[in-house]
Amino acid sequence: MSLIAPLIWVLTPWLASAAPTEPSQTPSQSGITSNANQVLNQNYDYIICGGGLTGLTVASRLTEDPNISVLVIEAGGDHHNDPRVDDVRTYGQAFGSELDHNITSTPVGWQHGARLPLVAGNMLGGSDSLNGASWTKGAASQYDILPLLSGDASWAWKPFNEYMMKAEHFSPPSDKQKSAGAQYDPEFHGTDGPVEVSFASGIFKSGQAEAIEASYKVWDGLVHDVDAADGEPNGATIIPNMVEQSKLQHRSSSFTAYTEKQIAQRSNWKILTSHRVTGIIWKPGQDIVADGVRFSRCRECVVHEVKAKREVLLAAGSLQSPQILELSGVGDPDVLAAAGVPLKKAMPGVGRHMQEQTKNTIVHNAQSFLFDGTGPPSAIVFPDIEQILGGNTSATYDYVMRTLPAHARALKEQGAVASADATLMILRAQVDNLFKSKAPAAEIFFTLAPGTNELGIDMWNLIVLSRGTAHIRSSDPWEHPTVKPNYFGHPLDLMIQVAASKQSEEVYRTPPLSNLVKHHDGQSLPGDADHPDNSDKTWEEWVKENFTSVWHYIATLACMKEEYGGVVDGRLRVYGLKNVRAIDASVLPIQLSAHLSSSLYGIAEKAAQMIKEDQA
Repeated sequence: MSLIAPLIWVLTPWLASAAPTEPSQTPSQSGITSNANQVLNQNYDYIICGGGLTGLTVASRLTEDPNISVLVIEAGGDHHNDPRVDDVRTYGQAFGSELDHNITSTPVGWQHGARLPLVAGNMLGGSDSLNGASWTKGAASQYDILPLLSGDASWAWKPFNEYMMKAEHFSPPSDKQKSAGAQYDPEFHGTDGPVEVSFASGIFKSGQAEAIEASYKVWDGLVHDVDAADGEPNGATIIPNMVEQSKLQHRSSSFTAYTEKQIAQRSNWKILTSHRVTGIIWKPGQDIVADGVRFSRCRECVVHEVKAKREVLLAAGSLQSPQILELSGVGDPDVLAAAGVPLKKAMPGVGRHMQEQTKNTIVHNAQSFLFDGTGPPSAIVFPDIEQILGGNTSATYDYVMRTLPAHARALKEQGAVASADATLMILRAQVDNLFKSKAPAAEIFFTLAPGTNELGIDMWNLIVLSRGTAHIRSSDPWEHPTVKPNYFGHPLDLMIQVAASKQSEEVYRTPPLSNLVKHHDGQSLPGDADHPDNSDKTWEEWVKENFTSVWHYIATLACMKEEYGGVVDGRLRVYGLKNVRAIDASVLPIQLSAHLSSSLYGIAEKAAQMIKEDQA
């Protein structure tokens, strides 16, 4: 067994290690180029800063109109033919490579000052081209909180789900897949969209079935959930992935679904790769109007400028879209002054309100048995807070609600949020959603790796009460932002993580999964020495010393009312700026009990529709 701490979640690849490849050399006439000269000396209606999931989706939808021109500028290269991108089952091999921005957190004291990797895709397709490709949705009750924050009813579950479904091309499971546990509810899946969503061609039955059966015994009241996209994801389920419905299981991404074929047929769409947007150019005058952007290939390279006739759209992700705004003089005056950037527009919410989850991995060696699938893994359990905390649930709710006023004030004093009063309101809504509406509180993701004979569980707390920041540290656009997630900033975050980790270990010791596990072989993670008395104290120590980020960063340009500390309104327009929007994960103001991709496609489809409506 080759234990890596922390183990890559979703899958330790059993395929032969994929050799890195050079960026694809796409003919310039296709619309994709790394040569800046081919996009200069012309104006575009829209310039999109970032060619990831949302950037490519919005560009594709806008250029359906041949009279609208779009330029996408992406910092990374075109690697869509790289096996680390194309094959979802190689998940993890791109982390820390040239396909990753290699941003890190501020030092984590519990881990001897280590800086945790904050994975963010540095390629055409962005993180959508290196994630685990899981397709789930949050609880309907969570989406229904969004209108309370933005003042826009169109962000509620029912209307917003239509945009998620618009992106989706769902393939129902075959009889073989059904026999391995695949089920679905057609009411909650789209069939006309470009993103292929299907179940693994080779679903693991052995291993996953036993894990789910054991979970019913560990989490009291856990039920079978037919479909994790139905707005009620509580329970145990087999999920589909964003993969083509074929034995090859090629990744279906914003590049393959929205870009590859479309851009070759449209002269009004250009993508410039291997160049970074270094700032927004402002028109002279009292109104703050974007005139275009600056961009460059490297720190020492020539800085180019290109003009936008209509709007500049930020799609560089939760860690780097705030960076572009701050480098352009929009943000908290104190942050900008410390970085040496002249103030253009005071906007205290920029780079604040960041919410990120924490993950722990538990691994055991399997007894010799036949892995009867090819993956990717697809068994997930979503327990609610009462199933995790048991008899302590009511007392914990009372305790947490008492702590929230002081917690909100502390977050404001730390600079993590813009408004203590608004944050208190949001935190109360999130806590009630967990304890009263029973939205899933943790995710238990079962992983299998036939090449290593490992049975793994990746576990993370879904709804964090912590808040962090992502800010520039200087005026140098080539310097990574300082990212301070403030992990376990509230006791409930750690309480859930510890309890669910301890329960995940119990799953291994519960039939029928226990029949597949080698116990006390000295090769488990954590080992018996890590928690000799199985106490909450030793589990807490292990959790803090071994957690990693989940890489689901959100809320750094939150879609909330301006008085709440929001940065964009319900139509994703940056407050006080005439023609700048944010269209990526940074606008999502609260975490969801889900993987983010389906919601991000929904944001992108909705953004494109709103932009079209506002063109008149």
